[in-house]
Amino acid sequence: MDSAKRNYRLIRRAYSSLNNKKFQEAIAILEGVLSSGAGGVYVLLLLSVAYLYTDQFGKLARFITKMKEKNPGYLPLIQLEAFLKIKSVARHEDALNLYLDLTAKYPGDPHIRRGMELLDDARDFPSFQKNALLQDFVHILRPPRELKKIAKKTAYTDTLSQKGQTSYRHARYFPGPYFIVIGIAAFLVLAIAAAWYVIDPDFYRTALMRLGRNKDFSAIDMISVSGLDYDIIKNMKRDRVPVYYQSARRMTDDFNRARRLIKSEKYNEALLLLNGLYHSNINFVVKEKVDFLIKFVIGLEDREFADVPYLTVIRKRYLYRGYAVRWKGTAGKVRERGESLSFVLNVDAGDGKGQGAADVFSDRAVQGLKQGSSVRVEGIIADFIGKDKTAYITAKNVKVLVKQR
Repeated sequence: MDSAKRNYRLIRRAYSSLNNKKFQEAIAILEGVLSSGAGGVYVLLLLSVAYLYTDQFGKLARFITKMKEKNPGYLPLIQLEAFLKIKSVARHEDALNLYLDLTAKYPGDPHIRRGMELLDDARDFPSFQKNALLQDFVHILRPPRELKKIAKKTAYTDTLSQKGQTSYRHARYFPGPYFIVIGIAAFLVLAIAAAWYVIDPDFYRTALMRLGRNKDFSAIDMISVSGLDYDIIKNMKRDRVPVYYQSARRMTDDFNRARRLIKSEKYNEALLLLNGLYHSNINFVVKEKVDFLIKFVIGLEDREFADVPYLTVIRKRYLYRGYAVRWKGTAGKVRERGESLSFVLNVDAGDGKGQGAADVFSDRAVQGLKQGSSVRVEGIIADFIGKDKTAYITAKNVKVLVKQR
C-alpha cells in the first residue's frame, strides 16, 4: 500500500510537470513509475503526451499501441488518436468524416463534440491543422484516486530498455471464475482488434479506397458470418434496439443477402439491411464486420442516387447511413472554406409538412450558389449529427437550378 501511495504522489507530480511544460521532468518521473512495474493506461497516456511534446514519435507510437492492447475503448486514447490524425490528413473533409464517426460512437463526449465544432468552423484548414492545440481535443483527467488505493502490476513492453524486451509483473490476487471468463472473452476480442491496428492502422481506410477504385468485391467474400457461431446475437429487451433478431439464422440470412446486393451493385438496398443489422442485437464481432461493409459502400465512387422522400429518411434515420440521395431544396447561408463550402439545404419534406434541414458539405466550389438558390444535391448521407440528428450529406454533385437576381 505504501508503494501505491508513493507512486500516486509521483504520478501527481508528473501531471503537474506536464501542465507546467516541464516535459523532460515528467518523462523521467513516469518512466521511473513504469520501471517499478506500476501504472496502468493512465500513466501510458501521460507518457504519450510528453513524448508528443518532445517529438519522440517512435516511443509515442509504441505507447499508443500498448494503450490499445490494455484498453482500446479508453476515451482519452481515442481523442489523442483523432488529434494525431487531424494533424496528418490531407483534406478537411477527411477530418470532418473522422469526427462524424466519433460523434456517432460517443455522442455524450464533450471533447469530441468540441472537436467537431472547431473543425466545422475552420475556414482555412491548413492553418487550422498547423495551429490545432492538444488541449482543445484531448481531455487529460487529474490522476484518479484509484491509483492511490491499488498498486496494480501488469505486463507491459519495456520500451525504455535497449533490447525492447517484454517485462511481466503479476498481481498477487486471483479473481473469481466469473471475472476470469469475462476476462478471457474480452482478451480475445481485444487481441483481434489490436492485431489489426499493429499490422496496419490504416487497413480499413486503405482497403476501402482500393476496393472503391477497382470494384474488387473479393474482400466481400472474406467478410462472413456463420449461423453456427456461438453467441452471435445477444439476449436483450426488444425495445432496446430498433431491429431485433430472434434467431442467428435469420440474422445470417440478412447479412449474406446484403453481401449479394453489394456485389450486384444495389448499394442502397444493401445499406438498408446493413444499417438495420448494425442497430440490432448482434454481438460486437458481427457489428465490426457490418461496419466494414457499410464503410466499403460509402467509399465507392460510382453510386446511383435515389429520390427518397425526406420524411422517409427522417422517420428511420438509423437505416440511412451511407445512403445515396438526390434532394431538391433551397440553399441557406453558404460558408466557403478555401476551395470547399458548406450550406444548409432546406428540403421539401412533402405531405404538406413544409421543409426539413440537411447540412451539406462540398469539397469543391459551386458556381452561382448563394443563399436562396434553388438547388439539387446528389450526395451520401454520412451521418446524422447534433441534438436534432440532422442529416449530414457529403455532396458529389450540386446543381443550381434557379439563379438569384
